[in-house]
Amino acid sequence: MFGISLVELIVVLLIALFFVKPKDLPEIVRFCGRVVYRAKKTWQSAKKSFAEISHDLGVDDLKQEFHEGIALEKNKLDDDFTIIVDMEGNEHKVPNLNEVRPDLSQDQIAQEVQERNNTNSHS
Repeated sequence: MFGISLVELIVVLLIALFFVKPKDLPEIVRFCGRVVYRAKKTWQSAKKSFAEISHDLGVDDLKQEFHEGIALEKNKLDDDFTIIVDMEGNEHKVPNLNEVRPDLSQDQIAQEVQERNNTNSHS
């Protein structure tokens, strides 16, 4: 958790034996255990609180909108491919929709894409 390896822990315990009486060592180790437990519990509580706040603020939706905006701007610059952004923000290049469906107008393609996005977002 703190980046301490087993060897480093053993060295610290050996050094502690030189400065601490052997009969006091269990009490010190117990104290260290309580401190580590409380630190882990506090960290988990903070992570849970941040996740709840993030969910309440709709950060995931904002991230999706942000990534969609980036993809739209890239689409304007790159006519050969359409960039599709998944929920994790990963971009996927697919052949331009105009080439895949030449029978549809730009408005019809935009309408179909919007319908599919609405269908996928409600799933």
